[in-house]
Amino acid sequence: MKKKGLLPILFVLISLAGKPQYFSTGEDPAFLKWRQIVTRDFQLIYPEDFEEKARVMAAYFEKVYDYGSVTLNHRPRKISVIFHTRTVRSNGLVGWAPKRMELFTPPHQEIYAQDWLQQLVLHEFRHVVQVDKIRSQIPPVIRALLGEHAEALITGIYLPFWFLEGDAVIAETALSTTGRGRLPSFLMEHKAQVVEKGVFSFDKAFNGSYRDFVPDHYKLGYHLVGETRARYGSLLWDYTIDQLSRKPLSITPVNKMLKLLTGKNQEQLYLQVFDSLHREWTAEDRSFRGVPWVVVTKPPPVYASYRHNHILPSGEIVTLKTSYDHLPRFVRVSPTGEEETVFVPGQIFEESVGYRNNLIVWSEFVPDVRWNHSGKSIIRIFDVDSKEYRTLIPEYKCFAPSISPDEHNVSVVETDFKNHYYLSVYNSSTGALVVRYRTPDNNYLFSPVWKNDRELFAVVLNKAGKQLALLNPFEGRMILMDGVEPGEIKQLCYTEEKLFYIDGRSGKNALWSVNLTAGEVVREAEGRFGLEYPAVTPDGKQLIISDFTADGFRLVRTTFSEITSVPLREVSRNFYPLAELMAAQEPGIVEFTNVDTLGYISKPYRKAAHLINLHSWAPVSLDMESFGFYPGFSVVSQNKLGTAEAMMGYKWKTQERTGQAYLNFEYRGWYPIFRLEGYTGRRASEYNLVKEYQNQWGQVTRRDTVLKRYSWDESGISLDMRVPLDFTRGRFYRILQPEVKLAVADYRHRESTPGSFISGDVWSVVWRLYFHQLQRKAVRDIQPKWGWILEGAYRHTPFGDNNMGSMRSAQAGIYLPGFTKTHGTYTYLAFQDRTPGDYSYSDAVTIPRGWHSFRSTRLVSASVRYVFPLLYPDLNLGKFIYFRRIKAALFYDAARMEDDSDTSGKGKGLVFRKSLQSLGADLTADSNFLRFYAPVDMGIRAVYLPEGKRMAYEFLLSVDFNSF
Repeated sequence: MKKKGLLPILFVLISLAGKPQYFSTGEDPAFLKWRQIVTRDFQLIYPEDFEEKARVMAAYFEKVYDYGSVTLNHRPRKISVIFHTRTVRSNGLVGWAPKRMELFTPPHQEIYAQDWLQQLVLHEFRHVVQVDKIRSQIPPVIRALLGEHAEALITGIYLPFWFLEGDAVIAETALSTTGRGRLPSFLMEHKAQVVEKGVFSFDKAFNGSYRDFVPDHYKLGYHLVGETRARYGSLLWDYTIDQLSRKPLSITPVNKMLKLLTGKNQEQLYLQVFDSLHREWTAEDRSFRGVPWVVVTKPPPVYASYRHNHILPSGEIVTLKTSYDHLPRFVRVSPTGEEETVFVPGQIFEESVGYRNNLIVWSEFVPDVRWNHSGKSIIRIFDVDSKEYRTLIPEYKCFAPSISPDEHNVSVVETDFKNHYYLSVYNSSTGALVVRYRTPDNNYLFSPVWKNDRELFAVVLNKAGKQLALLNPFEGRMILMDGVEPGEIKQLCYTEEKLFYIDGRSGKNALWSVNLTAGEVVREAEGRFGLEYPAVTPDGKQLIISDFTADGFRLVRTTFSEITSVPLREVSRNFYPLAELMAAQEPGIVEFTNVDTLGYISKPYRKAAHLINLHSWAPVSLDMESFGFYPGFSVVSQNKLGTAEAMMGYKWKTQERTGQAYLNFEYRGWYPIFRLEGYTGRRASEYNLVKEYQNQWGQVTRRDTVLKRYSWDESGISLDMRVPLDFTRGRFYRILQPEVKLAVADYRHRESTPGSFISGDVWSVVWRLYFHQLQRKAVRDIQPKWGWILEGAYRHTPFGDNNMGSMRSAQAGIYLPGFTKTHGTYTYLAFQDRTPGDYSYSDAVTIPRGWHSFRSTRLVSASVRYVFPLLYPDLNLGKFIYFRRIKAALFYDAARMEDDSDTSGKGKGLVFRKSLQSLGADLTADSNFLRFYAPVDMGIRAVYLPEGKRMAYEFLLSVDFNSF
């Protein structure tokens, strides 16, 4: 009985945990032709022009397979790997239901000193091991009932993100000589937080905060997984995953297993680890003797960070400021710390800002109009004085732009669709390509800066690591610079005598320089937690740099005469004890050199032949939109390229005691998106029947009202076509979507069906045009500060047995700022006009909150809402709920409706006019339940209805599955 009672809970959890698993990362351009390589353990699917790299990747994956699975004691089943080569994004992910790995191939400027594709293989394969191990330990009956739903359920509900990502970061670190576990910029955030602000609560460290900067789950997970492995052995998490997989209906299996193995639950382990780190880091901090900085920027009220610094000819500083209250923006900072906004750019790629005199240059993301896995990285050049800017559009993906001394050219680090890497030079006025240089070994480049109008310094990634080099792209020449050891080198800054750069060899990101005449290499300055983004005056006397704190990078300055440099020979290379201990637990370092690619055979991958990929099923009918389930069954399909999705099944409606079969199919591989939906089955309802009793003289002596059940047969099919067009530019998201939908439903009477009930077919056509322009939100923004939404629709019945009439509707929404930074207003205006037929369409526009819909032929609706935060409590009630923000909204709604039809729906002249109003308030909280990753926005609504002279109350709840 107990297990039967838990079965409905299982399906509720599937609905919740499965929602984020049913996702498509987007679509590649339709013109691409695909190929595949099938190895013993992998199926690689890639565009045909990626053939050369795909063979190398096949060899990489097979090498990593024998290394990446050891400490979880599991060898995973074969998995498909899809390569997105047209994107300008750099990423990788492992998704389940359906299971696949997706790799976004162009490297970015923040990668550590290892080839980007090798990094992806090490990190993402560990995720495959994690989830497939869960599948292998799930009871067979659960797998048979649910398919890939099963491992999606266990992973989504039980395994915290800090474990999934922390364990993968350990894998990339322990199986290589680099990895984020040896990256000072990756480690400094927790160190600054713990030393300056203490150890946060476990819930705050996991769920985040609007009040304080909290390092992400990659960094949290590295410390937690690594330190617990160091204390309790490498098999700790192997045993933990075994147990939680075998007991899928347990409430807290991770805590129970950790308690059994270590005597501590997740929270207690967190406190043990970070209390120990607090003692260690505080002791280190007490012995630190830093530079006597002059702090330029004023202490911010909330997290703010100043990066990418430049000293203008006027002596003022231009820097890129990011904060919780504002979008990233370039600001001008005076010597006294006063700030003035210079320009608010679009989405800037990391480490892709440069300067020359009064010019700012950056690389900005612009999406493709239709294809998610495409787009451009364009170059913007902005003049601080004239406020004018121009745009260059390079041929391929480009980052790290730098303007030449004569301002005629812009250099970029460029990556083509085959992952060939170039130093390219474009004319800054015309955008024409001047020269494109590829290094002999296809080395990736970082942070180029011009030495003169023909030569550039850059960081070169090779087998030894990151090294400094001097390049002349016009002559096709590159010379590695002697005397500077390979390391985590970045952010070059050139003066006539010295080349400054940031290097983390000592365990902190510090400022280093090489004297270009004498060849001497010295550490110029070291910060408390880390220094980045140096700017030096042309005479080489004054330094502006970003100094990291728990509240972000602050701007500091000093003169070189006030600091003491340390020669390279006196600075020891840092040893990372945790990284080395993790490496000792693994079978060794994966050697990626000299891989054999000859044995891998490729063949075409036909898109049409792989549209159907059944991956999950359930002995219930699942509704992923409403998180509901019904008796019946369901089968789910999604192809590996993410362009075709299908769901089919049978749904039993318990209230009606009838069932329907259904099939939904959507295809996104063409420019228009097509969605086909169909259903057939029996429906049922009830109506009131008045039964009369008569005496012997025929007089009615009694009347009873009884419910009479009736049923009918109903089938329907609809075809929807829409074209989502993305015109996002700068700080505004812009989406235009035309749409047309044709639907037909057929109603057939049965013996019990009343004669007045609808019979025959009903056709409907909907024409819709949607557009929005919304400003990107800052971290603390509740809604966009600026923006507007427009929607127009026309519904009509062109033919068929029954006439639904027609309806026109128009809606508009406007976002405006409120009285302070985090406040905002939203105004809604809408109109609809309905021409009745035999039947009529339901309302397309909203009516005042608290009221139900009334029949009308004309409806005008308006609403005003004002939203604002109340407090940021960072408060948890045990492990059950954590509150990040409490917020409120005040609203006033009004509507005026008219109806000129009689009860049959036919026009008969004016019948009534009615006005409705409502005013009230929402009180809601941004929170997390049971440490589940998806944020929950919940609260209450109180509404006063003047026409009804009464109050109404509602419970509000929404879950955001797109937060990660």
